[in-house]
Amino acid sequence: MTETDQPWEPRPGADASYALFDKERRVVVDDGTPIAYTVRNPGGREVPVLFASGWSCSDAYWGKLLPEMERRGHPCVLPDTRGHGLSGLPRTPGRGARNLTIDDVSINRIGRDLVSVLDDAGLERALVVGHSMGVQTALEAYRTAPERVLGMALVAGTAENPTKSFYGYSIGDRLFPLGAAIMRVFPEVLSPAWQTIGPASVGHFGARLAKAAGPGCSKEDLHPYLLHLRSTDPAVLVLMAGAMRAHSAIDLLASITAPTLVVAAGADVFTPARCSEELHHRIAASELVTFPRAGHTIPVEEPEAVAHAIDDFVTRRIKPGYAAPTKPASATTGKKKPTRKQPAIATNPDQPARRPARDC
Repeated sequence: MTETDQPWEPRPGADASYALFDKERRVVVDDGTPIAYTVRNPGGREVPVLFASGWSCSDAYWGKLLPEMERRGHPCVLPDTRGHGLSGLPRTPGRGARNLTIDDVSINRIGRDLVSVLDDAGLERALVVGHSMGVQTALEAYRTAPERVLGMALVAGTAENPTKSFYGYSIGDRLFPLGAAIMRVFPEVLSPAWQTIGPASVGHFGARLAKAAGPGCSKEDLHPYLLHLRSTDPAVLVLMAGAMRAHSAIDLLASITAPTLVVAAGADVFTPARCSEELHHRIAASELVTFPRAGHTIPVEEPEAVAHAIDDFVTRRIKPGYAAPTKPASATTGKKKPTRKQPAIATNPDQPARRPARDC
């Protein structure tokens, strides 16, 4: 059997330098890809929450929000996206990810992975919380199995190609095919710069300069993400970015019946607030809450306020029709890695602006 015939997964402990939560569970999905995940607070009696991560994102983006949801009594399911962290791929990527196709990392494929994780965790239904690319994969999980989705919280994302709105311009969308082709044919071009990723102060300065990190995201918050990024094959990430660019769930939005909360970040330059507003306008009876000062790193910047908004939404829109299972999800196995001790979080002096449900 050659490397192009068998699934690939990282070595055990490959995420030890950056993971905030041990991924002690593993499910092999239908194309042979192993997906690593964890279940926190499995016996919680509140609505279960499934987290869908963004492009290139480790669990660092959930390092504050997930414990907030756990503290409120929610069982929390957190997978590593395929090709990220301890999750694998259907084949060894090879030089420039030449052994993979865009279908291997498609948004629809990742959405089906989320449903497989629910199956393996023994959860019939869950609230899906997606951030950035996770908004797209959450929508595809809904497309795949709408009966499994109690509701969605769509945080700082879009329903289609994000490169069209990147920094408010479409030039990135037009240049992407050329850059992606160079990366596939000459992957070494990026490798020297990629290996310099890591120093927290340098990475944080660069992220703030590029407005990738909002004002409430500290270098300590960002450092685990940077270490994860350095450990991830850049050619795989470029291929996945191409999958994001090729994806659209616009056709799905009008048919969504699951209660949906849309969370916008007013200072986000990657998926500007207007992307969230469009989701709100297209999804009937959805609600929109906006954090004017937050950037694309809103789950790190405003964890308490976002958790409160989600929990309030769940109480009003989901819990009245939700019956907790008579048996809790099975207990986690293995030793849990404690999360970082977090400093006290000050809420944004600007109260989030909430828009009521509306029919579109």
